[in-house]
Amino acid sequence: MSDGSSTGRSQWSLYLIVVAVYLFWGGNFVFSKITLKEIPGPLVAGMRTIFAAIALMAVYKRSRNPDRPPLRRDEYPQLCMIGVCGIAINQVCFLIGLSLTSASHAALVIGLTPFMVLFLAWFRGQEAFTSNRAIGLAVAVCGMALLQKPSASAQTASLLGDILILGAGLSFAVYTVFGKELAAEHGGMAVIAVSYAAGSIFLLPMTLFFASRFDFSQVSAAAWWSFGYMSVVSSVLCYIGWAYALKRLSASRLTAFSYLQPLVATLLALPMLGEPITAALVSGGGLIMAGVFLSERG
Repeated sequence: MSDGSSTGRSQWSLYLIVVAVYLFWGGNFVFSKITLKEIPGPLVAGMRTIFAAIALMAVYKRSRNPDRPPLRRDEYPQLCMIGVCGIAINQVCFLIGLSLTSASHAALVIGLTPFMVLFLAWFRGQEAFTSNRAIGLAVAVCGMALLQKPSASAQTASLLGDILILGAGLSFAVYTVFGKELAAEHGGMAVIAVSYAAGSIFLLPMTLFFASRFDFSQVSAAAWWSFGYMSVVSSVLCYIGWAYALKRLSASRLTAFSYLQPLVATLLALPMLGEPITAALVSGGGLIMAGVFLSERG
């Protein structure tokens, strides 16, 4: 009885951690928009990734379990691949895309990530693709199409921005599925720390280029505080929680909680950014969330 009770509490704690991660990631859309008003997207992407890589490597070295087998030399190419794709490309697509679209649009498009994870996991033989999941995908794609309906908020949302955000979701799906395979043996923290380091090295030349041409003295305190949230909360603390869950949940189950992001982003975008809630946003977002829900039922 006590073992079952302990297991139940552990499972609840796991889900609470995942929910907290996605809630804070929801806030990241709004704080990123504030930062992007004053700092170029490529520079934000590079600085954020480099800072997070240093912090995550420090945490990994202090918390590394000596009982786990060390990473093998033949595993580093895969880690570098997911670091470049799932961290570097993800950040560049996300921040440039976010600068071209609204925070609420971006969060809803990210809601399609579970489908991309599911396809990759199915392709890798990790999970099954069922009829319910196919129906859910069709419903969500209809929602994505509705988001592109012209509205009064057209000046803050664009098709190009949404496509770049979709690319960020795809790169994160690659990161989740391939990282899941390595996390099973080495733990999620090893995968995240090393892949972040690889991503930061890839972005370093671009970061130095933009930094050498940017006047940091013109950045306001609000933008720096928002950048701090992006780097410390979203990139370090959230990824530590995500690393904990990566080894314990299936790839699609882990990303299913991404439906929380558009809810938080939309609620914060209204008072903090003045983004309107339109009929297209509500109907398109509702279909995307319904599609994710249907997919998770089967």
